[in-house]
Amino acid sequence: MSHNTHDRILAVVNLAADVFEDREVAISWMNRPNAALEGHTPSALCDTELGERQVRQVLHALEWGGVV
Repeated sequence: MSHNTHDRILAVVNLAADVFEDREVAISWMNRPNAALEGHTPSALCDTELGERQVRQVLHALEWGGVV
């Protein structure tokens, strides 16, 4: 795993922990396939900047009660 990928995953885990108000739930969510992400796990998508943005969009939608 590259340094950039690690940094992206850490940043998204922190955002997910804020959204879910629980770090363990956030970590679990990061490692489960997600229909809103075409069946990919959020952590796998964080390999790229585009994937990270997609994961952040899903988290922001969840945070604000939007449709994912």
